[in-house]
Amino acid sequence: MTPPATLDPDLQRALSDPGFTPGRRHFAALMGLLETSGEPAELAERALRRAGAAALPAALERAAGAAPALRAPLTRLVGKLMASGPIDPEVSERARDYLLACLGDEDRRTRRMAAVALGKPYAADAGRSLVEQALAEAARSERSPDVRRALIEALGKVGGGAALDALAELDGDDIAGVRARAELLARRTLTRGEPSEIAGDRAPERPLRVAVRCRRGLEAILAEELAALDAGSPGGALVPELRSDPCGGTRVEVVLSGRLDVLFGARTMLSFALPLPLRKLDEGADLAAAVAERLLSREAREILRRFTQGAIRYRIDWAGGGKRRAAVFRAAAAVEAEAPELVNDPTQSTWDVVVYEGAGRARVELAPRLPDPRFAYRRGDVPAASHPTIAAALARIAGARGDDVVWDPFVGSGLELCERALLGPYRRLVGSDRDPRALQIARENLDAAGARGAELLQRDALGAPPPGEAPTLILTNPPLGRRVERTGDLDAMLDRFVEGAAHALAPGGRMVWISPFPERTEAIARRSGLRPEALLRVDMGGFDAQIQSFHKEALRPQAGNDRRDGRRGDRLDHPPAGRGGRGPQQAELRGEQHRPHRQEQRHHHRDDDPEPPRAVRRHVGDQAEAVGRAEGRRGRRG
Repeated sequence: MTPPATLDPDLQRALSDPGFTPGRRHFAALMGLLETSGEPAELAERALRRAGAAALPAALERAAGAAPALRAPLTRLVGKLMASGPIDPEVSERARDYLLACLGDEDRRTRRMAAVALGKPYAADAGRSLVEQALAEAARSERSPDVRRALIEALGKVGGGAALDALAELDGDDIAGVRARAELLARRTLTRGEPSEIAGDRAPERPLRVAVRCRRGLEAILAEELAALDAGSPGGALVPELRSDPCGGTRVEVVLSGRLDVLFGARTMLSFALPLPLRKLDEGADLAAAVAERLLSREAREILRRFTQGAIRYRIDWAGGGKRRAAVFRAAAAVEAEAPELVNDPTQSTWDVVVYEGAGRARVELAPRLPDPRFAYRRGDVPAASHPTIAAALARIAGARGDDVVWDPFVGSGLELCERALLGPYRRLVGSDRDPRALQIARENLDAAGARGAELLQRDALGAPPPGEAPTLILTNPPLGRRVERTGDLDAMLDRFVEGAAHALAPGGRMVWISPFPERTEAIARRSGLRPEALLRVDMGGFDAQIQSFHKEALRPQAGNDRRDGRRGDRLDHPPAGRGGRGPQQAELRGEQHRPHRQEQRHHHRDDDPEPPRAVRRHVGDQAEAVGRAEGRRGRRG
């Protein structure tokens, strides 16, 4: 059906603009379009929803005397607008009362739209007990099957004793499935008054295996961090194992005997979880039944009870993606039937039950929802900001020297400098950026991180380095990939940056950064007198880039003690690195597998320790190759 001929042509054109937000003068015409069918009605509803709470009073007035053909879509619109918030309490009460009245409307579609709207949290919060009673009464008397199902679903979402009583009275094979689901949801709602949290300061009753994950490519660095965590603890040091298989992917595993929250000492970690024993899946087996069986196992119940204070709430996540609502319901129903103390609650869960599947097996991991204290210094962000675990990896690869003059030419929100400050002592910390807003955010983050004396300058990364001492460490993550507009001259800009950075570095200095064009920037760095020390391909969240660590040769003594000290203004001429291949040392390091050190060999970030951890100084080549060789092999201490 076409829009009414009286519709303003300008308004008709504006409807095709997804950014168009109507004003009050448009409301009447757009609500009239809701009576039409097809695209005009859809576009009108979307536009009115963009207007939000401002359109709610007009919708209520129009619906009061509307014909059934318009009353149903207006009732749907009222429900949608109630979610736009914040809404004036008086208007919210009017909307709730309108929806309650619509439960007795003569029009079947209007009753169903009202039931759907009243099942939403924002409608129930406007008067939960009143809504619960009205839905229960309507469900008992409703004869239309589709409206009855909508009422049952709404009762489950609203929850409460009256809802459960009403659901228990309803019968019929046609509603058995929807009623069972509603009862499960209602019982879940009743438990939400009970507190629930993870006790991260508890140790397991017996040593537990933990799967720790990071960005692909950072496994060796994560293992190095984990190996250093438990030094001096009653449980002893952690012994990382690099694992990769079709059912579980790539991860670093450790056996934990100390506190659960000790794992937050690994700053490159993305997440950790407690894996349950693998479950074999026969052909045609129900995955939901396997998940329920694992959750009901002795191992799962011991973990959940040991580390949960209060009610045990969980949600099921599928590592392969998707919501799989039917499978979640079957698993949750089976668990509740045997262990009602385990509550499936995706809204207020304290545990994520993560399901992996592959090679004819199911792997279930219990991931506790503990507050992550590691990056509390983040007060603000910018569009091109690093992920904090990437920033932590860059800082760790660079290492900590007490005499470091650190410069980040693309400082953004300052995460690299924050992580370097937290890693160990330095002489000077400098960040620069063209964007004054980024500098303001970086200042807030650096102050929150306790980065004493950090300096921030507004300047271009291709310009002159900061005045004063030459930097001994350039630590940066330039804006890459989808975070910025990719133009044809990005590669040339980064070429110029690498050349300038090589010139700016003090003799013996390092440069640790991320390159989207690794072969090209490595070649430029070599020609500019920088020697690669570590090259790691890393997942940046949708695209790959390479962490590159370069070293600049120190000055050699010259005849007549004519030595230059690397201060600003000196020109340092270095012979170009060999164009073909790497030297013997670099060839030896290619593809070398990470092995954790013995306790006494670990990096302690002392002022007199000039080197970063040994595992990240290696030229590790293709990380996937190292992972493949480590599959199934236990990590060892030295």
